[in-house]
Amino acid sequence: MMRVLLSLAFAVLLGVPIPAQGGQYPGWSDTGWMWASKRECCNAALAIASEYSAQACITAGGVPRSFRGGAQRGTCNPQWMQDDSGALLYRCSAEVSVWCR
Repeated sequence: MMRVLLSLAFAVLLGVPIPAQGGQYPGWSDTGWMWASKRECCNAALAIASEYSAQACITAGGVPRSFRGGAQRGTCNPQWMQDDSGALLYRCSAEVSVWCR
């Protein structure tokens, strides 16, 4: 353990990039109000959050893992309201954590 800490400290002092450790990098999103179905709104929010999560992994020096079977994993919180004509608008926020290796 001490050897790892010393190696990390030495690498930081020299400005050497350190590869990312395996783990999850959370990403968040908010679609804003949109005329779409709840499903479309959540899918959009999850896709945006997945991109941010994957980018955080890449920035840390890792490689994001894709979701098995193409399914997105995360949470979506939809809100809805009606416009003056009675049409539904949705606003979705999402959080996704992509695994990074």
